[in-house]
Amino acid sequence: NFDDLVKHVVEFAQQMSGKFSRSKGFAMCGCSLGGALVSFAVGGILAKRRNSINGSMPPEQNEYPDFYGIALLAPSLGVNPGAIPPFPVVTALKALSFCMPSRGFMTPIEHPTYACPPTSTRNYSGHWPLSTSSMLLDLTSNRVPNDVIAGNVKQTMEGLPSLYVIMGDKDEIIPLQSVLDWFDAVPLSSDNGEKMLTVLEGAGHGFFHERLKGSHKKTAFDYLFEYLNTRAKKDFE
Repeated sequence: NFDDLVKHVVEFAQQMSGKFSRSKGFAMCGCSLGGALVSFAVGGILAKRRNSINGSMPPEQNEYPDFYGIALLAPSLGVNPGAIPPFPVVTALKALSFCMPSRGFMTPIEHPTYACPPTSTRNYSGHWPLSTSSMLLDLTSNRVPNDVIAGNVKQTMEGLPSLYVIMGDKDEIIPLQSVLDWFDAVPLSSDNGEKMLTVLEGAGHGFFHERLKGSHKKTAFDYLFEYLNTRAKKDFE
């Protein structure tokens, strides 16, 4: 259930904020499905921080580091219609996901080389479970586009201090235009807030785990940490 995963992210951010309350600040980052999770979880994170400020939370939970914002790499905020199987196949697979949710059948493959660091064994590899694929398809083809149209993105993101998105213009899974539509709908907390978008020429969906080709001299993580360092410097000025 996607909403359950979002709650886990919010709870994790809450716990880490309390554990490292003396830190200067933090940002939430995510790639692909993780990017979509962060984009939804930020609403809960901001709500909890507002509660701490207005005193509706216990005193011992009122001390938090600054929240710099969110950074998303190829977030799953849309889907290329060409990447979706024919409607009868999707219908059959969704029905099958209720009977065998953990089975991977005609679903995307998570390649072992996606692990970060490459030697990690914590990352899932192999065909996605049917339940995961069904959840992600509903999210990218229905929920996100409908939220943009209905104006729900503005409500969810209210109070966001900054947003940074990195996308590849050759992403074969997530259309760049879908992410741009979502990006344009995101408000910021003040005139001092920042919305930044880096479009990597020639990069596909998996750019975050490989060195960029062509004219790029940096990895996607170089861009990411430049953003994080810029946000963090404001606490030391």
